[in-house]
Amino acid sequence: MSYAFFTEAIKQKKTMHMRTEKIMNTLYSFAAGVVIFGAWAKLEHREYGSVALTVGLLTETGIFFIYGLMEWGKKSPGPEQSSAPQATAENTEELATTLKQTNHILNKVFRAE
Repeated sequence: MSYAFFTEAIKQKKTMHMRTEKIMNTLYSFAAGVVIFGAWAKLEHREYGSVALTVGLLTETGIFFIYGLMEWGKKSPGPEQSSAPQATAENTEELATTLKQTNHILNKVFRAE
């Protein structure tokens, strides 16, 4: 088997994963729309409000379940692949300074000083 075969297989897998993600996001958005519509219908005391709300929430529940399975199936990066920044004295000092400045600004905004 050649290098081109493996490269093509990886591209196809990425394309399929992107399609699956797009379909899931579309379904999730559709279900959210149904939930909002159902909530509106319940507020307006429409007879179909309960059904719309139930259908939308059950659809979102199924989507979250599938998302969970998809995340569980992903490989987690090893320690050598981790992209988390390493804590250094410089980073810690910069964070402390930023937090002090933010605290000072928030105290001024909410007139706590």
